Parts: sequence; C-alpha cells; structure tokens
Amino acid sequence: MKKTLSPARKLLLAGGLLSLSVHASAAPTSTAAPCGTTDVEITQVSQYSGTTSNATLNTIYNGNMAAAACAGAFSGNDGFYPSTNLGYAGDGLLNGGIQNQSGATLFPGGAFITPQSPLQDLDKNGQVNDPGWIMLGKFEQGNNGSWGFTPSTVGGSSAIVLSSFFTATITGQGTGTWSFTPDATVAQRTSSLLGRNYFDQFALVFKAGNAFSVYDFTPAEFGMTAPKVTDPVMNWSGTYDVSDTLKNGGGGGAGLSHISLWVRDPAPTGQTSQVPEPSTLALVGLSAVALIRSRRKAA
Repeated sequence: MKKTLSPARKLLLAGGLLSLSVHASAAPTSTAAPCGTTDVEITQVSQYSGTTSNATLNTIYNGNMAAAACAGAFSGNDGFYPSTNLGYAGDGLLNGGIQNQSGATLFPGGAFITPQSPLQDLDKNGQVNDPGWIMLGKFEQGNNGSWGFTPSTVGGSSAIVLSSFFTATITGQGTGTWSFTPDATVAQRTSSLLGRNYFDQFALVFKAGNAFSVYDFTPAEFGMTAPKVTDPVMNWSGTYDVSDTLKNGGGGGAGLSHISLWVRDPAPTGQTSQVPEPSTLALVGLSAVALIRSRRKAA
C-alpha cells in the first residue's frame, strides 16, 4: 500500500511542531553545542511497490523533514553497544545502558520514550521496562581507508542486517548526506526471530571529535498511523551538518568518526504489557500483530 503525505502534513513536518530537543540531564558535560533537530534532516522518503525482490522504489516525499527530537552533544564515544541486541533494558546506550567512557547513564529508562512510544516487556520478565532499541550497525572508515557500513548481529543472527542498509557521504567537516536503504524482503528474514511488528522509528548517532549526538525520527513523520502486515518497506535519505554541534572546544568543525544506526518498534499505546512473543522490534516490514489482534477482539 503506497503512503502519501498530505500538504497539511508536509507543512507541519516542516514547521516548529518537530523542533522538540531532548537532553539528558545526567550526562557528562561537553564543550560541544546543544544539538538542533535541523542538524539532521530527511530530504526524501521512498517505498517499495511490494515485498518481493523485484519490487521497485517509488518516491513519496521530497522536502526537508527535521528530526523529531535530538539528544546531546555528549562527551566521549557512544558505546557501549548492545550484546543480545533485542531491545532489552540496559543492553546498549539507547536502552539505558552505561556509557563506557564516563560510567554515566545518558538515557535513563531509554532514549526518546514517550506516551506514544512506551516501554515494553520484551524479555518476558514481568517488568515493562524494555526500550526496544536495536542497533543495526555502524558506518565508519576501515583499516584500508574506505568507508562502509558494518552490520550488527541481532539476537545472535547475522543474516538480518545487510551491509547495503546504510551509506553516507562526507562533503566537509561534519557535513554530508546519508541513506537508510533496507531491502524489500527484509521482513522475511526477521519474522522467525522477531515475530511481529513494523519498524517505524529510527535513530542516527553522529560521532565526531570527542563528542556525539543522537537524532530521532518517528512514525508520525513518515505518515504511519496503523501499519499493516502488507505494507512494503520504506527507504530514507537526507543530509547532516553536525559541524557546530560536535565541534571541539569551539575550535571549528570536527571530522566525522562514525554514524551508528538504531531502530525501534514502539508498542501501541495501552499494550505495553501484552507484547506478542518473542518480540522486540521488526526491522522493517511487518506490522504490529498486537494491534491487529486487539482490533479483531474489539470487532
């Protein structure tokens, strides 16, 4: 099903409605400037025509869509990275884990948690405290000098995330373009491990010099209100300019070190303790089965 953004929605996306900036008060201080949601923008959204390998991409949005929220800049690196990588509380920096360098919890309770995208009980321990962030990988320069995206293992599986999922260009000190491009058939690889869901939130972490900041993109920005099982995967591309936010001590823009990519599948409001198993996030393609079941019960 092709999604389109109405002129009214485009106007709202471009306006101050998306100017929320989130900062963690317990974070270590930095000489870098506070982030701004316009540091990182989406300039194009495309959606596949179907869910098979021969599906084609169709552009559904062109413009300048700011991040829904941002956090930082923080001093140091954005580790630690998750180990189980299924969105559990404390497993990874965005899930409320401790920053390796400072020993501080930069995101108590998880990053960008709102009433519209609440915590869940993903590990089935009876506690609704799992943020649900899964790290897909990191774009960085390798030992041979070339830049590329290194996929993360998700729940022990290395078959879900492909190296083609993300790329970026560097046009200056802390400036460039980025593209998040999952393939059309990724849902088929995720269903056995992750079970349900529809990937509808992602975050980009930009690290340069001795600082990093995090930018959040949410379902409402993509025009998603009730994702369906049959909805094809989307792709996103945009620009970044973190030269002021991540500058070192006011001494000019810092060169990019890496970009980390995280994704999340928020539970429908009111269903935080009734998440279908095994259940964390669906990387991109399946809708929330929990929502579908609840609708059937209500029918």
